[in-house]
Amino acid sequence: MKQKILEALADGNLQLMKRSIDHDSETSQAMIRMGKLREALEAELGDAEKELFQNLKDTSDGVNMNYATERFIAGFRLGVLMMTEVFAGSDSLISH
Repeated sequence: MKQKILEALADGNLQLMKRSIDHDSETSQAMIRMGKLREALEAELGDAEKELFQNLKDTSDGVNMNYATERFIAGFRLGVLMMTEVFAGSDSLISH
């Protein structure tokens, strides 16, 4: 049996998230609203405030990315632990 998932993971070709978001989805609509709010706020800010706001956005994006990575790792570990538990109990399914 060829291990396609492991090969894709090793080659960096494993797609973990959708590459596109449906235009009518809640996520898409929220992203559009957020973009419009950012544009409106930036239009009201002076140069110094725009730089401060950009720093805030960059820091927030970094925090969100780190949090998403930590959640992924924790979920992956939980999945592996669940599989270990399944395999550890598989002997009870075989009649001796």
